[in-house]
Amino acid sequence: MTEWLRNHQDNPYPNDDEKEALMQSTKLTINQINYWFTNARRRLLPKWSMLRRNAEEAKNRCGSPIMTL
Repeated sequence: MTEWLRNHQDNPYPNDDEKEALMQSTKLTINQINYWFTNARRRLLPKWSMLRRNAEEAKNRCGSPIMTL
């Protein structure tokens, strides 16, 4: 499910068919799937967003030309 979430960060809400596939592959109930995604959106997505933002800032700092006087 983490992989699914990582691949769908811009829309982290699986539809019914995707939930069904996740239920079959994980052997979890629909309630367990729903609770997992609710918690993951609260806990994982903000961390991933912060890490991505930090990586982009670091890339921008390293990639920017050095200004000299």
